[in-house]
Amino acid sequence: MRPTLLPAPLLLAVLFACQVARCFLLEGSATSYAQFRKWNAGLNGTLEFEFKTEQGNGLLLYTDDGGTYDFFEVKLVESALRLRYNLGGGAQIVTVGHDLGDGHWHKVQISRCNENTTLTVDGVGAVSTSRGKEFEFGKLAGNSDVYVGGMPSWYNSKLTLLALPSVIFEPRFNGFIRNLVYADGENTVPRRQEMKSRDVKCGGFPCVESANKRKSPRVVCAVTFNQVSSEFVIDKQQGFHVHMPTTIVNYDRMHTDFESLSHR
Repeated sequence: MRPTLLPAPLLLAVLFACQVARCFLLEGSATSYAQFRKWNAGLNGTLEFEFKTEQGNGLLLYTDDGGTYDFFEVKLVESALRLRYNLGGGAQIVTVGHDLGDGHWHKVQISRCNENTTLTVDGVGAVSTSRGKEFEFGKLAGNSDVYVGGMPSWYNSKLTLLALPSVIFEPRFNGFIRNLVYADGENTVPRRQEMKSRDVKCGGFPCVESANKRKSPRVVCAVTFNQVSSEFVIDKQQGFHVHMPTTIVNYDRMHTDFESLSHR
């Protein structure tokens, strides 16, 4: 398929929208997911994000201790948000909200305080208390990354690495995610997370081609245009083009790449 030239005014509008939104789209296919750094949950950690979807069911987020006991699973079930988690004393379930597949943005917050875990959706919260005497979330070095929207397919053949193997069968999330914030690694200060690329790291995007492999700066990133997932090509000599299709979309820092290329 021949690339479609994007008019300059429309291109700038898309770039501005992406800069402001700082979100990404998961299209819910069999390979659709996003991967982020480990969550340093500690005993009083927090994690928050926003989502927008028109679907009532789907896995929003999962992380665990590498396959032993502890896990956090956040998913939509019949348009309500359900947190299922285990800190070693048995699984707990907290459900908050309704009609969350309404196509509007909703904010989710998970807050830990020793044995108590609070799930808050759009300012409405519910608390669950874990049993036992040890409330640490695994061991940071052995914990999994944070997965959003689905799980990597390689887990299908390595279910023993999952503390909650059934997560692999959950329907994947179809919608937008933005402002994922938590403490990662040894850092105890929450910060907005950036997606870990499954391909070449390229300006924060899952890139198709690295710019340094060409004489002319060229960055192939993902964007949604007219509700269609597309590859967005930034090329200093050939202009801006759209290719079809892609699986995962990440808007974050597109403006940075555009500015850096336009000044070369």
